[in-house]
Amino acid sequence: MREWIADAVIYQVNLRSFAAREPRNPIEASLEADIVTSPLAFLTEHLGYIRELGATVVYLMPPFAMGLEGRKGIGSPYSIRDFCAIDPEHGSMEVFVAMVKQAHALGLRVILDLTPNHTSRDNVWVGIEGVHCRNADGTLYHDFDWSDTAKLDYTNPRTRHEMGNVLSFWLDICEGDGVDGFRFDMAHMLNDLSFWDETLPALRTRHSDRDLLFLAECYGVERNRDLFARGMNAAYDDDFYKVCQYGYARDDHGNSQVCLSKDAFGNADFSDKAEAFVAGGIAAAFSRALLAYEDGPSGATGPWLARYTDNHDEGRGCFRFGDGAVRAVSQLIFLSGHCLPFLLCGQEYGALNRPSIHDRLKGCDKGYRVCGEGCEQSGSVDGVEFEGNLFARSSASRAEWQTFFRDLIRLRHEQPSLRRGTMKLLDVGEEAAPNQRTVVAFERTLGDVTLCCAVNMGAYARTLTNLAPFAGEVLHGQLDDGRLGPFAAFVTEVG
Repeated sequence: MREWIADAVIYQVNLRSFAAREPRNPIEASLEADIVTSPLAFLTEHLGYIRELGATVVYLMPPFAMGLEGRKGIGSPYSIRDFCAIDPEHGSMEVFVAMVKQAHALGLRVILDLTPNHTSRDNVWVGIEGVHCRNADGTLYHDFDWSDTAKLDYTNPRTRHEMGNVLSFWLDICEGDGVDGFRFDMAHMLNDLSFWDETLPALRTRHSDRDLLFLAECYGVERNRDLFARGMNAAYDDDFYKVCQYGYARDDHGNSQVCLSKDAFGNADFSDKAEAFVAGGIAAAFSRALLAYEDGPSGATGPWLARYTDNHDEGRGCFRFGDGAVRAVSQLIFLSGHCLPFLLCGQEYGALNRPSIHDRLKGCDKGYRVCGEGCEQSGSVDGVEFEGNLFARSSASRAEWQTFFRDLIRLRHEQPSLRRGTMKLLDVGEEAAPNQRTVVAFERTLGDVTLCCAVNMGAYARTLTNLAPFAGEVLHGQLDDGRLGPFAAFVTEVG
């Protein structure tokens, strides 16, 4: 089907994590044999697993040749030396092409992660005059502390030409049946955003027989709206994730707790969600995020919002927010409108570690707050970046997580209203003080079919006094005498 984007469930692949096959104990180490299969070949062999899970799109972190100059640790996929070459760590161009062909044969789409804002410091374009931004002394400029990168200068026509050729190269690969789009790293940071105005429409015109997904990594509603106007048809819903980051902590037992961080008020882009939280609890904060794009144009071609609890930058939701929060937020994601749900590989087994970006094993800043009595923060715990995988502790819990995500994906695939329907908030009469409310409720309507959804974002059961909208066939979850359990969801079909 040409219009595939509205139905997408995205599975993000970190090749280092997905293909990690190191021994788990000394006995396995004593028996191990040399690994001769490249990570891309391993992915190709197991694309059927991704399809079986229910995902429809493989979102591949950058497989390109990585830079050597100024390299951090084992090298970042986001410091790219050659946009048109595959890094030997990941495999070869031939294997990549075979992967795309196999994915398409299985009915999967493939999008590539790419860094239009910057390259590595030894990128093949460094010798071309004017392609990169320079400091006053002529040295390569980089943003923030990204000292292994060099910023591109889009005021130079040559830069625009070269990057446009890169995008065409990957769309045209595989005899014209190339990748199905891109996730653009830091898309809002280009020093001349008019590049998107001219490039994205041109690519769509050149590939008018295909639906292409242009997904922007961007932060803030207004920046997203600007990129939508320039041709992006999807963007990160960072404010949605920020409700998780600022709204959840873990108690001394590791359980999820609703606890608003004081840091929430220092982020100007988040101020309206923070104010909503104070007045109407975490339910109001999530509702504000869900409504942020409801007043704009929308249709089968977007715009769409990528929502997640895990991604390669932010680490793992189970570690940062606890299992309960991830269950609640994941249900909200799969039920919400204008949404492209995505999972980071391993999330379906309750993974806890951030997959490797710079280092094989290192602490990172993607940790969690510890919340004591009365929502008083009593400390924090750093995150862990690890090249392998730390899944949920027991085989039973891993199986439970996989079943949880399979069921959510299946529900979304079976219900067109969840993929393409309109959304309207509902008042379910939650029995709680206004600033303690945790239940988000809404209708999703497509044609003559309406689904009524309620998700409890908090750690305590809530009594709902207005259940009239939910009179119908139960599709997901349950109520116990009008009470919605902690971190639980309830969905009925009423049309």
